[in-house]
Amino acid sequence: MPTEKSESSVVLDALNAPQAEAVAHVDGPMIVFAGAGSGKTRVITYRIANLVASHGVPPYRILAVTFTNKAAGEMRERLDKILGPSVTRELWIGTFHAVCVRLIRRYHESIGIGQNFVIYDDSDQKALMKRVLDDLNLDERRIAPQKVLARISREKQEARGPEDMSLDRWDDEIIQRCFKAYQQRLRDSNAVDFSDLLLYVLRFLERDNDDDAKQLRSRFSHVLVDEFQDVNLVQYRLVSAFSSSTNNICVVGDDDQSIYRWRGADIRMIRGFTRDYPDAVMVKLEQNYRSSKNVVGAALGVIRCATGRTPKELWTGNPEGEQVQVVHCANERDEAAFVVETVKQHIAAGTSPREIAVFYRVHAQS
Repeated sequence: MPTEKSESSVVLDALNAPQAEAVAHVDGPMIVFAGAGSGKTRVITYRIANLVASHGVPPYRILAVTFTNKAAGEMRERLDKILGPSVTRELWIGTFHAVCVRLIRRYHESIGIGQNFVIYDDSDQKALMKRVLDDLNLDERRIAPQKVLARISREKQEARGPEDMSLDRWDDEIIQRCFKAYQQRLRDSNAVDFSDLLLYVLRFLERDNDDDAKQLRSRFSHVLVDEFQDVNLVQYRLVSAFSSSTNNICVVGDDDQSIYRWRGADIRMIRGFTRDYPDAVMVKLEQNYRSSKNVVGAALGVIRCATGRTPKELWTGNPEGEQVQVVHCANERDEAAFVVETVKQHIAAGTSPREIAVFYRVHAQS
């Protein structure tokens, strides 16, 4: 397929051997375990370019889903330089939510929602839930709107509606009533929340005897998923459905970097991929290009003992770098004082504050 660049194929010389293997693979399922700083974005970008430039895959038949608009933008920017803007604009690249918004607009009649639907943000959802509680004569002090919304979100992340809930706790029946009323009010307002965006498309995709759903399931010949360790069940079922007609699904992630369980990420998805796709090709990107040997070694030493992880031996050709310091503090206040004093010392020594990062586990520590 012609592109705006003079190259007729993607050159693999700039990649290391595992990266080149992941890029050159074309047909069938693939899982790429990409360690931190191992060139993951480059691999996804080159893989898409290789499919288009070397194998003639129409760009509009390629779907690449990411978790942030920034990642999607970076991917597009890189592909613009390789394939040219006129080709790149035909690719389906975006977050799960952005892709689903486009699809709902296109298939709104089959999905059963008005084309000009409204997406409720957090404040809209909270205001709606307050009205629901008022309609049901429930006291906000006893049943907090945010608590009910959090439970509804968890249910939706598992592809469950109000009728599918497990009623095990004392307040489950109350939450179920709220859930039903909340969904009805959304429908009455031609509105959806963020979880609905994915769930509406999933339920549509999984219809067996629907010609539009069948057409959508065969729309994409190649599906690529970034940060696969962060997907939840609905997202996994979505990409599985999108790739069901060809089985050409490539997922890229690292179970060692799964930190979003609190927002629904399910590490079982990446660890169980080869069970669901037993013929999947597995590639491990283990060379780190970002950090020093000491940092890479320390990180590997911490994560290596994690149970259930896919074995990976991260390494780097970078210099040793400074030793990693482990400081034991008496309490949180002592810890904070140490961090502040260390930052002050670095600034006094000429380090720009812009070059200093402080990470903490929860906002309460800030």
